[in-house]
Amino acid sequence: MTRMKAMLAAALMIGTAMVQAGTGLAQEMDPETAKLNAKSFYKGDAPIPKRLPEQTGWFQIPTPPKEPAKTFAFSPPISAEAKMRFMQSMMYYNPFSLKQMINMMAAKKKAAKGLTFEEVVESLKVKGNEVNMRFVGVSTPWKVIREIYDPDYPRVEIYSFCDLETLARILEYVPEFIVFIPCRIAVMEDKNGDIWLVTLDWDVRWIDTLPHPDRISDDLRQRAMSVRERLEIMMEAAANGDF
Repeated sequence: MTRMKAMLAAALMIGTAMVQAGTGLAQEMDPETAKLNAKSFYKGDAPIPKRLPEQTGWFQIPTPPKEPAKTFAFSPPISAEAKMRFMQSMMYYNPFSLKQMINMMAAKKKAAKGLTFEEVVESLKVKGNEVNMRFVGVSTPWKVIREIYDPDYPRVEIYSFCDLETLARILEYVPEFIVFIPCRIAVMEDKNGDIWLVTLDWDVRWIDTLPHPDRISDDLRQRAMSVRERLEIMMEAAANGDF
């Protein structure tokens, strides 16, 4: 145990020295991978779009009335039948396959060649700490899968991060959002041995055109956008092995 502690302490000192010296483990990203990774988040050349004004006039879409704001208030459950009807109505006009829909919900980056799984994970944690996304846990399902299903199953680990103040504000507004928290970034090997970083892709700007009068505050909107931007920064750093 003493020897193990000494080894861990030495490794920590070396890692700290590398970060302080600015050497890092950054790998040169090949142009094809860099182009692919750039697609995961809308940045654009123009300033971030502002929310659109509420609908007015004769073309206004009918919606339920605006409700008084209540903090930490769960909404009444929606029945399974209502959910089924709503989703099937949307799917009727959906041209995509299930695999394509899942792909649309994911943001991903491919790690540079030469980086190890451990180096990618370490970069992810270091950058998360820098941008105030606290590391709060990890799941390692591949270890059990290799025991019960396939001894050669690719390595996959899911890392959880959280901005606690933004979490607190969001749950005040809509406690049901807890199902999406904490923010998770998966690190996974594919069949070729390449390492990928993947997260749930949600961008609060998507809902700017919702016609319903109940809208999130400007402060909460900015916080939500900031979380998504920081996840992008973390994945980009990890894909480059950049400390």
